[in-house]
Amino acid sequence: MKKLLFALALLITSISFSQELVKSVPLKVAKKSDVFQVVDSEKKQVLLFFSNKDGVKTIRFNDNFELLDSLSGNRPYQEYDDIIGYSISNNKYYSYWASSNSKEIAYQCFDFENKKIEFKTYQLEFIKEKPIEKITVNNVFYLITILKNTSTLNFYVFKDGKMDKKSIDLSGKTFIDGENKKTNLWDLVSRGTEFQPSLNIQNILNETPPSLTFSANKRKAYVNGSNLIFTFDENTGFTQVLNFNLNDFSVEQKSYSQSYVEETEFGGLESNSFLLSDKIVQLKLNSNLMKLSVKDLEGNVLKEYDAYAEKEINFKNSEIIQENGKIKNTRVLDNSNQLLRKIYNLNPSISCYSLNDKVYLTLGSVSLVQNNNAAMYGGMIGGFTGALIGAAISSNYSVNNLNSYEKRKVVYVNCLFDNDFNHIDGKLKKLAFDELRVFADNNDYLVCQTVFRLSSTLFYGGYDREKSNYSFYKFND
Repeated sequence: MKKLLFALALLITSISFSQELVKSVPLKVAKKSDVFQVVDSEKKQVLLFFSNKDGVKTIRFNDNFELLDSLSGNRPYQEYDDIIGYSISNNKYYSYWASSNSKEIAYQCFDFENKKIEFKTYQLEFIKEKPIEKITVNNVFYLITILKNTSTLNFYVFKDGKMDKKSIDLSGKTFIDGENKKTNLWDLVSRGTEFQPSLNIQNILNETPPSLTFSANKRKAYVNGSNLIFTFDENTGFTQVLNFNLNDFSVEQKSYSQSYVEETEFGGLESNSFLLSDKIVQLKLNSNLMKLSVKDLEGNVLKEYDAYAEKEINFKNSEIIQENGKIKNTRVLDNSNQLLRKIYNLNPSISCYSLNDKVYLTLGSVSLVQNNNAAMYGGMIGGFTGALIGAAISSNYSVNNLNSYEKRKVVYVNCLFDNDFNHIDGKLKKLAFDELRVFADNNDYLVCQTVFRLSSTLFYGGYDREKSNYSFYKFND
């Protein structure tokens, strides 16, 4: 065991030197500044928005991180305390700010062609409605609300400096709660747990491999082209799915049955799911047996794998790892019984990431936030990950994903499959995000972090206050 942990420590050390410094830019960033990034994939540019109590400065870089131009302006009024998203229209970049109750939305439009900043506010007359989702899809920002005690959703669409409202009545759809009773959509999204607050749907985006913390949520949102997809896993018998076409606001509802697992005398069942492109991966378990099933979007079972407490897991590609803080505070669990017990007793999670015709799958669970002073970072897909959880804004998704295991206990095992979910034997290669996570942990003096993909390459940015420069590092899969 000691040899294994020593080898793991050597591996972590070697990973930490695998990054490449791309550019360091002289820059003055005020203390207590926040930053978020916007990637313009079409122009191959990245914008950094630095904000503090005094103002906002936006800097635009090309794909070689050469400074193109910048714009500075006042910060929106004090009541606007959060950036909730962004949109892009031609050479104009919009950042959206919200008041604490989201009834007031303001945008700052950074017009680089005319070298000006425009400010506009919207008063949203919420009448018995609550926000449940904030997300940017194809450079358009959406604020989604639900009418209390109904199945009616309102989509507030922000595009080209204008706002439009679309209402979708889902009262004709059938929703089932965790106790197998018919209910409405409000009841599904308004039920809070210790892990996931009420009126919250966790975004799962393709920027970086999703952490187990994000995917442990029972209500998730995915983007597939022009479609926004909600999944619900409160009921252990099946996954309920709503698929919204954002072009015409039509909606399709489907339900995917979970595998049969018998309840034991010691407790009930746990389940969760993960949507990966044209497949849905489902997890169901009791304290002794875990079933992993893969279905197409028509509900046909493509593959199914079983894991038993008393047997070696034959589809894993790593040791069973538990992290109790930083990556260096890691232990290897001895047997499958420990993995199943910890997954069952914590918050079960499954996360998938597709790369080069292979599927990297992480199976495990995460604890609630631990109330201690240790800075805890957890393990992630393909190896390691980390992070800050909470009201994650869409524009900083990958930074929040990076930090999403902070103050949590994480247990996981890594698996590798081909695109048809046939298991592939052998050692897993480390993903770029795994290496980035280790680098960020070893260089925690860098502040105002950004994480983003540009031209399919993963980048990490951070500000060195002592040297007064902002540096970009590249990580390759």
